[in-house]
Amino acid sequence: MDMVFGRDLVSETGAHADVVQNIRTSLQRIAETDAEVEAFEEEPDRDTRLARTSTESSGPLRGATLGVKDIFAVEGLPTTGGSALDPDEFAGPEASAVTLLLQAGAIVVGKTKTAEFACVHPPTTHNPHDLRRTPGGSSSGSAAAVATGAVALAVGTQTVGSVIRPASYCGVAGFKTTQGGVPLDGVIPCAPSYDSFGLFATSVSGLVRAASVLFAEEPPIGGSPVVAVPARAYLDLAAEKTNEVFGAALRGLTDSGLDIGSTSLAADMADISRTQSVVFPFEFARAHEDRFRRHPDVLGAGTVEVIRRGLGIPEREYAAAVAELAEQRSAFDARMDREGLDLVVAPAATDVAPLGLSHTGSPVMSLPWSHLGLPCVTIPLPRDAGELPLGLQLVGRRNADLRLLGWASEVAVIIAELTGRQSGSRPRF
Repeated sequence: MDMVFGRDLVSETGAHADVVQNIRTSLQRIAETDAEVEAFEEEPDRDTRLARTSTESSGPLRGATLGVKDIFAVEGLPTTGGSALDPDEFAGPEASAVTLLLQAGAIVVGKTKTAEFACVHPPTTHNPHDLRRTPGGSSSGSAAAVATGAVALAVGTQTVGSVIRPASYCGVAGFKTTQGGVPLDGVIPCAPSYDSFGLFATSVSGLVRAASVLFAEEPPIGGSPVVAVPARAYLDLAAEKTNEVFGAALRGLTDSGLDIGSTSLAADMADISRTQSVVFPFEFARAHEDRFRRHPDVLGAGTVEVIRRGLGIPEREYAAAVAELAEQRSAFDARMDREGLDLVVAPAATDVAPLGLSHTGSPVMSLPWSHLGLPCVTIPLPRDAGELPLGLQLVGRRNADLRLLGWASEVAVIIAELTGRQSGSRPRF
């Protein structure tokens, strides 16, 4: 199977985009790859629907082909949330985030496959780099669709690790916004205290272009961020090879003039995990209890297990955990202020994509940052031919999403140059 890894399709959008050609390319890539990758939900009339697309659209994303995770409502397309339930269960107005992208000229090529209700029951999507492996999840189809070159952009969500990890596994760029920073109306919830909007593109520049539409401004460029690496206990959760690749990336960034310090951030993983283990299942269970009561035999076993666990958590225990979550977020923000930190740099996943499709890999590298509601970016790391992808994760300050993307753009340039860097090259920071 011929994949088109690394081609920046977002650069082929805008005022001079050939909309018809972009649609034709997407349909061709789906025809060539999706029987094996299974990134998209089936749509028998896809070609007919896209043939009716207006070529007169305008905007910064004119002609950008878009995949949309199947928990977002899109006008004219069914939503099932990765379940076997009737789409009428989820009928409602189009998600406002999708509407913004469409108004900027993007074209929805199709719905992408998701874990059921963006939780633990995975879809049938395969990793395009090795069909025996998971693409990650829950935004499985969105990451895979960008990796195959079927779309320029894809929409996802992250509750724990559902954007940053799949981006790493599939070798694409991923962006998780500050929790609450982009509206999630018209989206099937997972755990609202954590649910965050996400994007995938082949490059950080593609993320920047789409995010500029959502935030209605361009990211600031320039300045030298104060950067830290998390505590050793956190890094030791990743595989030895991952930490070797991560260390090489850090050395390259340091050689480019970026001052990277160490910190004990993320050392309190036990407290974070304890709080999250109450808030997440409680909220997931309440969001889907009615469907569970009416259709107990239709939902996946993993989904049912989380719902049952959440329904067993008392209200008072949940209320105490939510209070802890608020305190943890406030304390972390204060700590970043106190230490003057702008960015945290970390591995995007513990390892390359694991074998098998029955699980989507460990989200632990994303757990603390999702728990704290912070914006994050995955930048694909250089790799030798035949090696599976790994990504570098940048974590920014709360609500500093565009500043994070601005710095990520500069870091991505350095990362892309790592394999061919000459000694004595001019520092970027």
